[in-house]
Amino acid sequence: MSKNVLVTGATGSIGAQLVISLVGRDGVSVRAFVRDQRKAEPLANATAELAIGTFDDRRSIRKATKDIDTVVLIAPAGPEAVEQNSNVLKICKESSVSKVVRVSAIKASPDGPTENTRLHAASDEELESSGLSYVILRPNYFMQNLFMLLESINKESSLFAAMGDARFGMMDVRDIVDCAVSATVSDHFDNQIIELSGPECISFHDVAKVLSDVSGRTIKYIPVAPEAVMESMLRAGLDEWISTLMRDYSQAYSEGWGDFVTDNVERMTGHAPRSIEHFVREVLAPALA
Repeated sequence: MSKNVLVTGATGSIGAQLVISLVGRDGVSVRAFVRDQRKAEPLANATAELAIGTFDDRRSIRKATKDIDTVVLIAPAGPEAVEQNSNVLKICKESSVSKVVRVSAIKASPDGPTENTRLHAASDEELESSGLSYVILRPNYFMQNLFMLLESINKESSLFAAMGDARFGMMDVRDIVDCAVSATVSDHFDNQIIELSGPECISFHDVAKVLSDVSGRTIKYIPVAPEAVMESMLRAGLDEWISTLMRDYSQAYSEGWGDFVTDNVERMTGHAPRSIEHFVREVLAPALA
């Protein structure tokens, strides 16, 4: 059966890889919903159709969903997230769309420890009650977040994070993409909420060891307080919302909030989730000084 798929947030870390993974699959036609056409040139070069617009512009969303049957809904984190997701879902219900695959957040819940957790819960609930078929993916901490710590790793041989000694099921974004592909092209996972994780729970002490082994030099993990994370981000010019969010996530993870693994990556994709060793050697290593 052929599928016409719209991927929103298509130039982001998950969306861009997902578009590339879907393009060329038999029976799948891919449209990418993007704000910046120039940034989306690699997607167009991969033969994805581009739809230009924003989550706040319902006219552009309506145009993007024309003749689409499956939407992969990836929206940016922010205080407007519920309204932006709702704009897409309402238009999906009015159009030809029959299924939404949504990338949510780890343990999304109305009483979660961060505002992002709570906002995602509201959007998940709206999708569940929409009457559309759905798959909701809730990934654990991204290994790719290590790129944000790369400057101190390279300059100071130090890894600063506010996770304490906690362990968590850190995962490679490539595995999230693979799960999203499976959820999109198959109906086997329809109407499920699926928590995703890496293959094991690890701490930043473990991450530092892998970085040391791969780089050939000693890299130390230096725990900092969650408040220090917020203050550092504010000094760097980030806004208060995202800075507060990172403080709250750091606090939650340091208290063991992400200390779980599931078998859902393998269940959905047929392959085991990638390890931190695979990620560092295959993705991060070229950026290590």
